[in-house]
Amino acid sequence: MKHDAPADGSAAPVPAARPGRRPVVVHDRAGRLRVKLPLLGLPALDTDHLGRIMRALPGVAAVRINPGAASVTVTYDGSAETRARVIDHLAGLRRGALRLRPRKDDGAPSVLPLAGRLALLALMPVLPAGIGRALGMVTIAPRVLRGARSLVTEGVTVEVLDALAVGLGVARGSFATALTTDTLMTGGEVLEETTMRHSGSLLQELLMPNPERAWIEAEGGAVEVPFSQVRRGDIVIVQTGELVPVDGVVRAGAAEVNQASITGESVPVAKGPGDEIVAGSVVQSGQVKIEARQVGDETTTARIAAMIRDSLAVRSETERLAERHADRQVYMTLGLGATTLALTRDLRRLSSVFLVDYACPIKLSAPVAVRATMAEAVARGILIKGGPSIETLSEVDTFVFDKTGTLTHGDLSLTDVMSLSTRKWPKARLLSLAASVEEHSRHPVAQAIVAAAREAGTGHLDHGDVTFEVGRGLRAEVEGEAVLLGSRHFLEEEAGIDFSRHAKKADRLVGEGKMVLYAAAGGKPVGLFGLRDELRGDARETVDRLRRAGVDRIVMLTGDRRARAESFGAALGLDAVHSELRPEDKSRILQELQVQGRRVAFVGDGINDAPALAVADVGFGMAQAAHVAQATADILLLDDRIGAVADAREACDQAMRIIGANTTAALGINTALFGAASAGYLSPVAAAVMHNGSTIGLLLHALARAGMPGSRAAPERADA
Repeated sequence: MKHDAPADGSAAPVPAARPGRRPVVVHDRAGRLRVKLPLLGLPALDTDHLGRIMRALPGVAAVRINPGAASVTVTYDGSAETRARVIDHLAGLRRGALRLRPRKDDGAPSVLPLAGRLALLALMPVLPAGIGRALGMVTIAPRVLRGARSLVTEGVTVEVLDALAVGLGVARGSFATALTTDTLMTGGEVLEETTMRHSGSLLQELLMPNPERAWIEAEGGAVEVPFSQVRRGDIVIVQTGELVPVDGVVRAGAAEVNQASITGESVPVAKGPGDEIVAGSVVQSGQVKIEARQVGDETTTARIAAMIRDSLAVRSETERLAERHADRQVYMTLGLGATTLALTRDLRRLSSVFLVDYACPIKLSAPVAVRATMAEAVARGILIKGGPSIETLSEVDTFVFDKTGTLTHGDLSLTDVMSLSTRKWPKARLLSLAASVEEHSRHPVAQAIVAAAREAGTGHLDHGDVTFEVGRGLRAEVEGEAVLLGSRHFLEEEAGIDFSRHAKKADRLVGEGKMVLYAAAGGKPVGLFGLRDELRGDARETVDRLRRAGVDRIVMLTGDRRARAESFGAALGLDAVHSELRPEDKSRILQELQVQGRRVAFVGDGINDAPALAVADVGFGMAQAAHVAQATADILLLDDRIGAVADAREACDQAMRIIGANTTAALGINTALFGAASAGYLSPVAAAVMHNGSTIGLLLHALARAGMPGSRAAPERADA
């Protein structure tokens, strides 16, 4: 898509950041900086958007923006470098780079009803009795009507209990008590709704939003266009402090890019020509020109945001059971209330009993814990697609890993060069021979040998045309001799070259978990090459953590030869290794485990892993997984770190423990309150305060403890 330059034909280069008025430092203490800047006082400034960008700066721990005072308070690591980076970033802010909130209601709970009730309570002592009663009746009428409507349309619910409690206060002639009770319930509802919204919005806040506009390279210069007009193939220009709006490839320039919002990794990554870059990243220093490959809803951030929106709508069986259990408790409250009234004939006690119920804490704790866990997981580079995955993963007793790209990095490295003819083909010359022929192939084995030869500087040998034998090896002519590189079967069965004298050397390499490449020249064996797909540094630790989390069987699936696969399995301490598999064998093995009554999680990354991911009770897709594998997986690892599998299991276990603990606590606390209310020790006001207070306390407990046990800081990469 072409974009026109300005109408007058003049070039329109991307403007450098213009400082305008410099930031003014008004508070500067070690690790804490408060800065005033007029731009921060813009009406409707999207402080969340700006805050997320600033938190991506290295060394910044927290950001709080006060538009009313046109100031920002930054908590950082205390270093002079970070302080200078923050001030430079603020000095470079442009009006066009800031996002403004749309002028519409964001759905947040209104505090006006609560404020109105508090004002009326304050005025009740000085108002004429008749006016006070009338205003009180008008104020509590919506709750009574809501309870009546709920009784007709939904049956007996918590709203019915609330209406009865307030109505009984009026029936006893205690308007002040009824109004106070209604005010306390309104305050509790506002706090509960705020907590619920916060647990869900945490997920959305962790993702960088799309910018409103982007700079595009055009004939004669650059033009700024709305984000929606960016198309595939456009060259997008991104400067320091700006969000990357597209997935693409860097074509020019160099930059340090923070990808924390996508991968959970806070360490900036250097990007230059040829490197891939994803939307939602922040350019911390430098400038890059990016060829757009995915735009709009196709970008990484857009896909993740869509998955998050979908996941928030999916409720786990635990959440549904909690709601059904809570609804049943309403009848228990009614029964206790009827018993209290029958024994005491005291409407005040009855009102107190109706203000205590099990439903709220039981019903709300589960979704708060689930959403907070999902949010914490995203911050650690793990996207859990909904509450059911949390519940199921906590019950998994068997983990099955595809080897390549999961337990291993998926990139082969050359570990051994064995010359079988040292006089004519010493190691360096043998490696040069193999690399000179293999450089014409794109196979991972060829790439590993060529990379090792370049690092060693072995040079190049002239050769004739290279013939490819698909799945077997390569042929070429070097210095008048026929050279073959490939599998033992290819060289022995197809070319009649006997390697039996060197079988022990080859077997030793295989026993060490290595792949062997055979080389022959002039009809004779000349060399063996050992290659290995290295285990990830945290693979064994991940296996051990899963066992500590209660997983009793861990299995590896691979297409490797048996000896090589078992070498990997022994190094990791696995319970079973299935080798020499075809893609369709993977889902069959998972089904066999499920028939045995096991709950199975599968971790894979390739297109051929999609059937197994679909069969598994919980499927994990790795960071670099094919799109079909990502779509099939229940959990995506946004960062290329196998330890995130154990992180996810531990987080889900934590969530289920929180739900169980909160349910037990809610039953115990409210049973005690019921007893006190029935015995006449709690007034309606006290019952409302203690019930709502305990409910909010349990919700805050769920919100605070959800996520990864132990340190809440993002882990270091295993390969860092």
